[in-house]
Amino acid sequence: MALMTVGRIVYQASLEIGITQVKTPSPVFGSNDQDVVQMGSLLNAVADEALLEEPYCYTLGDDCWVTDTAGNPKLFPTLDTDIVLFDSRLAINGLKYRFLQAKGLEFAEQLRDYTVRMNKLAARVNAKVLDLDDNESRAI
Repeated sequence: MALMTVGRIVYQASLEIGITQVKTPSPVFGSNDQDVVQMGSLLNAVADEALLEEPYCYTLGDDCWVTDTAGNPKLFPTLDTDIVLFDSRLAINGLKYRFLQAKGLEFAEQLRDYTVRMNKLAARVNAKVLDLDDNESRAI
């Protein structure tokens, strides 16, 4: 799982849904592009939702889902260079569905992608390996 900055997540989501074609991301904070500003705000909603589910309700239980470049935890981003501490693909998928929903557009496929990703992350953390050579597991 690669961690990405707020600016990179917003840029990647905007590329994938086709609202930008520029090769360099525009800034999220202080942008004149209303879609970019809205995506930056919606990232907070995505984080709030992710923090309610496993594995992030345990790993990021202090509600600090972003850090600055020095690694200092923050409750919400203030710079494009702030690093999001949960799965970047989950953040991108969540941002895409939330943005399309806010615009009144079809978002079912993006919501499915977000939900499937969240479920896979939770399953990976919750997967338990049964050791059949363990004497305690053989006791009847």
